[in-house]
Amino acid sequence: MSNVLLTGASRGIGFVVARDLAAAGHQVWLCARGPEVIQAARMIGSGVRASQLDVADAQAVQSTFAEVQQAWGGIDALVHAAAELGETGPFWELDEARLAATLTANTLGSFYVAKAFVGAWLERSKTEDLGQRRGKVVLFAGGGAGYGYPRFLPYGTSKAAVVRMCETMALELDAAHIAIDINVIAPGANETGMLAQVRAAGGEVRTVVPFSKPIALNRWLLSSGSDGISGRFLHVNDAYTAICAASLGTEAFRLRRSQ
Repeated sequence: MSNVLLTGASRGIGFVVARDLAAAGHQVWLCARGPEVIQAARMIGSGVRASQLDVADAQAVQSTFAEVQQAWGGIDALVHAAAELGETGPFWELDEARLAATLTANTLGSFYVAKAFVGAWLERSKTEDLGQRRGKVVLFAGGGAGYGYPRFLPYGTSKAAVVRMCETMALELDAAHIAIDINVIAPGANETGMLAQVRAAGGEVRTVVPFSKPIALNRWLLSSGSDGISGRFLHVNDAYTAICAASLGTEAFRLRRSQ
């Protein structure tokens, strides 16, 4: 059983992943910007805790992680599903302030929570022998992160940055011998409120992926079966259970130029 903190957990992928982890016996702590996260925790079951958190607020992120760390004594995993679609339309019509807000929420928000998790893990290691345990961080980067997606520049740009940030963080963690795996899930198009926004804004949606797929990939990334696999960008349709850290090349499941 692990202690898992989840952001963006009041609805969509964050909520269904939180529900799955709670059903599997993990302790889960839900975070989301709005007060509905409290009701979401009640819906999942007794013992599930929740806090309102705007991940774009660096100080609030640090305070929330400190609260969770104190209550639990340690955080084993972070699942960061909080995100916003942002403004849509041709880039020359976008509002600069709204663009900056989306980049802050999606890219800097991912940085803030990942940094807070690593800080909490290092503090814990000072007083507890973690042995062979590995911390786990799961981020999300949907459509537009791996390819151009017209009319959705704010979201695609912010999420592409998250993918590169994840790879860089993984390399730095490995070099510092910090036992934390950090990866990004490409969840596919799921029937969420955000997907409804995409459709309303004229986005092309070719196929829809059931929630069971991101749930399964998240479950695997939090398990010992993925130990040592870090800095990767994995789609839910990838044959990820067949890979292992020892056989995975340096270029696999990463954003790269092609010729």
